[in-house]
Amino acid sequence: MKIDFALLECLEAVVTEGSFEKAARTLSITQSAVSQRIRQFEQQVGAPLLFRTRPVTPTPAAQPLLRFARQTQLLALDVWPELLETVSRGRVRIAVNADSLGSWVLPALAPWAERNAAMLDFVVDDQEHTQEWLRNGEVIGSISSDPAPAHGFRSVALGVMRYRCVASPAFIARYLPRGLDRTVIHRAPALVFNRRDALLTEHLRRHLRIKEPYFPNHFVPAYEAFLSAALLGYGYGLLPEVQCAQALASGSLVDITPNTPLTVPLYWHTWGLATELVSTLSAALVEGASHALEAMPAPTRAARKTPRA
Repeated sequence: MKIDFALLECLEAVVTEGSFEKAARTLSITQSAVSQRIRQFEQQVGAPLLFRTRPVTPTPAAQPLLRFARQTQLLALDVWPELLETVSRGRVRIAVNADSLGSWVLPALAPWAERNAAMLDFVVDDQEHTQEWLRNGEVIGSISSDPAPAHGFRSVALGVMRYRCVASPAFIARYLPRGLDRTVIHRAPALVFNRRDALLTEHLRRHLRIKEPYFPNHFVPAYEAFLSAALLGYGYGLLPEVQCAQALASGSLVDITPNTPLTVPLYWHTWGLATELVSTLSAALVEGASHALEAMPAPTRAARKTPRA
């Protein structure tokens, strides 16, 4: 099938923006023209390309086309870098977990952003799921806890993020006077990032040696708010050590499982297709991670842990 790049660009815009109306504004055409192009593309492919949901999402048939569309965009930006100065859609979209974005990714990419006119577009998801965004063609790279790249992709080790299970002294006095054990987890409130966050469940399995720990919890799906909730005594939870180090040093938070270490290995995944833009971005992430994360010991390279967003 001969691909019409105008139709391909329209499909990518609708998926990225999440609606026909927003895609029309981005492409500077009418919403009716967007609908016509999508229908024409679907007729050519012989299958639906979009689920007409809110936001609009791609069907399985659209995913290889989206990968091709974004690879083509990156290649075009490498060949004609001056396009970045005039085309607002020169975006580099990557999937990251919230803890990485909140702690080390932004500082790592700051020098890269200063040297490049491309706009960054971060998609935040659990590390167990960021590779789905990459395989579906919706991002050009992802930070994941899975070391194995999918077919056609490549990965590089970034380092290890260390977590501490913490609570405020007042919370400990009220709920955990004898420590965190099997008798208290059913009534002591915990802090969980969101419904895809399985990190605390895995930690309690290891710490308490129980198969299916049940615990009441608050959902706090924001990096800074999660720390605030712990400080205010809403519950106990897992925070990156880099985020809670100052609170631990001052005594406003206490590590309640100091003998059960928790580390999560992180890997950067991207397409096997190399472009200057992606290569320099990858190098910036690897360099930044080398300063912010612990070095990954050899036995951990093949390990896989259930992380959190």
